[in-house]
Amino acid sequence: MTDLELLERYEPVLRFAKSERFFPMAVEPYLEKCSVFPGGPQGALESFVHLNEPLIQRIGKFQSEQHYLRFVNKPLNDSDAWVWWGVLSLIGFVSAWIINRAAGVEALIGLSLLAALIIFVVASPVRLRVIPVALAALIFIVLEVAPIWFFLGPSEYVSVQVEYLLLLPIYLAVLFYLSVRTMKFILERVVPEGPGLIMDMLSQATEKIAQEAYLQYSKILAEEPAPLYYGRVLHEMDEQNNVWKILQYHFFYAFNDWRLAANGMNHHEGDWEMVAVYLKNDVPYAVLFSQHGAGSIEKWDIVTKAFDKQGSGTTHPIVYVALGSHANYSRPGVIRSPGMYKPGRLQRILFWTDGLIHYLFLLLNPNQKARQIALKEMQAQPFNFLSEEALDSLRDEEDHFIVSLPMEIASGDGFRIGYRGDGAREGIVKSSSYLKRRLSDRETTLPAVAEWRGVLLNSEPDWVQYKGLWGVKSMLKDESGPPGPKWDKPMKGQAGVKERVRWSNPLDWLAELELNNH
Repeated sequence: MTDLELLERYEPVLRFAKSERFFPMAVEPYLEKCSVFPGGPQGALESFVHLNEPLIQRIGKFQSEQHYLRFVNKPLNDSDAWVWWGVLSLIGFVSAWIINRAAGVEALIGLSLLAALIIFVVASPVRLRVIPVALAALIFIVLEVAPIWFFLGPSEYVSVQVEYLLLLPIYLAVLFYLSVRTMKFILERVVPEGPGLIMDMLSQATEKIAQEAYLQYSKILAEEPAPLYYGRVLHEMDEQNNVWKILQYHFFYAFNDWRLAANGMNHHEGDWEMVAVYLKNDVPYAVLFSQHGAGSIEKWDIVTKAFDKQGSGTTHPIVYVALGSHANYSRPGVIRSPGMYKPGRLQRILFWTDGLIHYLFLLLNPNQKARQIALKEMQAQPFNFLSEEALDSLRDEEDHFIVSLPMEIASGDGFRIGYRGDGAREGIVKSSSYLKRRLSDRETTLPAVAEWRGVLLNSEPDWVQYKGLWGVKSMLKDESGPPGPKWDKPMKGQAGVKERVRWSNPLDWLAELELNNH
């Protein structure tokens, strides 16, 4: 067999969640929409040297990792808007000082702060959700302070004893009930993803950028309807003289919208994932699945494979792709807190706080079922209730998970790519059992073609050599675009970047995952 025929024989079948918006695509149409920016002094010099060359050729000639791509180029991207705001504010302050001294500067400060607020809100409309929360909180603070002024003040009509023993408790009880109901409604209907809202304020890959990326990708999909993988075949020999053939299937996605799609940990432009089939002495040995920069392994004998029309097994492994994050799993299901993903401290605190707040709303809810759910959870975790994992299995009265840690929705109930066969025999779970309807039923644009187009990557085109980021750079590290399929993430304090182990030493990656699996 040729390398391409070998890849086609073991092509994986990818099953996506119902509300997935991004699917494996070619990098060329992505790069046609992108701009490249330097991320350091060496990157700036290289950008200047190769200024007049096409982007797809230029990025392969960069020697450093000090570059990043930007897929969504809009006038009010946070990064652009803040640069223009800073420059214009500085020019305005200098001009105002020359013309009208201190009085002019004070007026400009007010206008500059107003402009900053407008940019902050317009750059991502999700931030507008803060306004009703702030207003509701302000109203209840005023109502709570009012008794101090009203009840403690002298009154010729009401005695102090009656005030304290009757009116104040009634007032506080009614106020408490109304505040709980109001804030519960706001946190479930208006600001349903509290951690995501806060991370969106710190990110360059905001909810608005995610929406724009989806619209831009939909236009590409109309012209390039066939899903695509980049295949790579490696021939290796181990110390025991076993001959290995490693079939790598690299998938590129225009955007990772895990946070928007499933209340996950992050957003970022660009996303590289991989599935690899390992043949040992021409016999299938194992399938390796990429997950959040790491991976998992499953031996070939127990890997779920597609069935043909007659119900017989094939050589096509079934891969369940997590909603938004595109991590690959061997079985359908919901992973509550992916062990492969190591969130930062801020993210962990946000999700734990979010879960605790929702738990308290259940506990104080007048609904009997809600209170019973909360009390049962407390009884189940008598000594561990405030730990980070304590709320992982908690559901609300509508049987939706109370999110304390992000979910990987690898349900497989949506679009299916690859060998047709008998898809009805393949297991799935329903996304709507774990996501609220507005997420599980959100608008999607599906590829018109469900069969793979494979491109052999062994010759390594120019873009493979690009060491920079495949998406916009963000102040939150996990919100920045990823490196390409060949290169690892740059380490803090490290000069340059290294090749990924799975790219240059695939047998080492196999050994690493086998060790972790045990």
